[in-house]
Amino acid sequence: MSYLITQSQPVPIDPMAVFGFIGLILLICLYYILRFLETVYAKYYHKPYFVHLYVFQKKLTAQQKQPLLQFPFYQKLHKKEQKFFEHRIHCFLENTKIHGRDGFVVDEEVMVTIAMIAVMLTFGMRNYLLEYLQTILIYPTAYFSVMNQTQHKGEYNPRLKTLVLSWEDFVYGNQVDDDAVNLGIHELTHAIHYNSIKNNDISSELFYDTFLELEQYLGDEALREKLNSSNVLRDYAFTDKFEFVAVLIEVFIESPEKLKGDFPNVYVLVKRMLNFGFAGY
Repeated sequence: MSYLITQSQPVPIDPMAVFGFIGLILLICLYYILRFLETVYAKYYHKPYFVHLYVFQKKLTAQQKQPLLQFPFYQKLHKKEQKFFEHRIHCFLENTKIHGRDGFVVDEEVMVTIAMIAVMLTFGMRNYLLEYLQTILIYPTAYFSVMNQTQHKGEYNPRLKTLVLSWEDFVYGNQVDDDAVNLGIHELTHAIHYNSIKNNDISSELFYDTFLELEQYLGDEALREKLNSSNVLRDYAFTDKFEFVAVLIEVFIESPEKLKGDFPNVYVLVKRMLNFGFAGY
């Protein structure tokens, strides 16, 4: 029996493929280096490198902009910031499904009015499109919640990535802007809070790390008792830590001077959580 021994031919190497692979590895390494440096920067300066950077800014139609003309927060922004705000509303509506229930009709005014509250709360965040909020359901009034087996004005379901709102109560919260009770702000804060726990982008890190700092600060028994006995936060805030943050941010948005005057350090920490450095905050 004889065997034929042949010498294997070397496989030709494509230089472009090698350079491409090396380039990809370098880009990945560069990303993680910059990400680490930004985390260090954020811990020191309490903000990301940048917040707004858009190659192509999207615009709203004249009709879509109508609700914004009555929105005090938007009116306090500089012209450049207003353009960023409009761009974010456009992107939020592209990425979030909004549906009516029990005969409620969702039109452009409804969609923009909801989006502007979400964009306001996340305007200091670079990562403003919330992974754990994909759908918003609107009922005309308070509704029966299957999940909680009771009447509800609003709720957030992280498992379904869904927010549910009573339009009547949502509108009332926006119209009365000095009682520190706002359904839209409250429920959207739940979504932001949950999103910050589950994600590790720089905006989520800043929100959650500052929340932990706030928890530690309020660990002082005397301070917590002072907060409990004050009329700054309503009783519902002390249900659990999620409700506490939601009510606290309602107060921060609607009654900033009161919070700042009575609890200045708490005000500073909430401002840092949201990275708010605009519109007079």
